[in-house]
Amino acid sequence: MIDASRRQALTALAAIGASGLAPAAIADTYPSKPVRVIVPFPPGGGTDTVTRIVAPALGEVLGTQILVDNRGGAQGISGTQLAARANGDGYTLVIAEIGATAVAPAMQDKLPFDVARDFVPIGMLIQQPYLMSIHPSVPAQNLAEFIKLAQANPGKFNFGSGNATAHVAQEVFFATAGLKLTHIPYRGSGPSMAALLANEVQVIFSGPGAALGQIKAGKIRPLAVTTARRSSEVPEVPSLSELGFKGFEIIGWYGLMAPAGTPRPVVQKVSAALERILSGGPTAQALRTRGYEPVVMGPEAFGKFMRAETARWAKAVRQYNVKSSD
Repeated sequence: MIDASRRQALTALAAIGASGLAPAAIADTYPSKPVRVIVPFPPGGGTDTVTRIVAPALGEVLGTQILVDNRGGAQGISGTQLAARANGDGYTLVIAEIGATAVAPAMQDKLPFDVARDFVPIGMLIQQPYLMSIHPSVPAQNLAEFIKLAQANPGKFNFGSGNATAHVAQEVFFATAGLKLTHIPYRGSGPSMAALLANEVQVIFSGPGAALGQIKAGKIRPLAVTTARRSSEVPEVPSLSELGFKGFEIIGWYGLMAPAGTPRPVVQKVSAALERILSGGPTAQALRTRGYEPVVMGPEAFGKFMRAETARWAKAVRQYNVKSSD
């Protein structure tokens, strides 16, 4: 029985042998054509925003065009599955999003892919807070007022989620706060934000990519952020921890993966390019101004991080008995 890591190594060696090139030569010739990055969510959400900020700079460093391919569906699972079936040649990459790669495995009996078996990690891109926001028609000006209102009206309010992380985080928080709300799932954070704006749902947890513009325009009302510290982009919004929910901290993240079998020199070359653009300069600054924190984390560290996140979220799903509603 060959384990996942050894299977990946053998597949990569086979790819190198078939190419007739030594590892150094593969790195020298890659990329020789445009590279596709699959975003497993529709346009308008956080994954799309981050990818479109990073893609031009990544393409410039690698010397090729980066094509962003939005493939939304099943809260990130459909696009990730598509990437798992792609050739491991370095010309198809995929955004690793916390929900599809770390949370969904705990919520679904059988996913159409296995992250450890079907992908190789390249590196992290960003970390982010989630913002808890409500529709302005809800007669609550702060979290305490919303909790009191929702407790007095069980089942009256709907909450939306555009990914598995937002779903689980809200289920856990509402259970902790003693609230009963109805869950309505959407295909991504963009659609879930549109639902909040239309008052189809009255509350959501969402990343800054979807929320900040609407908050600054006064179209939604933020109640709290899920990180231990306040966000520098909305410093007036308190954290859940300081509002009495000690230890309640949810940090979202995106990274980059490649299909299993992608040659190691290619993975290292893309990872080095990411480190270069995320360490500083205009791309890192553009991410920060939108509420994202660029993170430099290479393949080994990112792989270890994803395994730890998968274990962490599996525990939360079991503890609170969260069921998939996609």
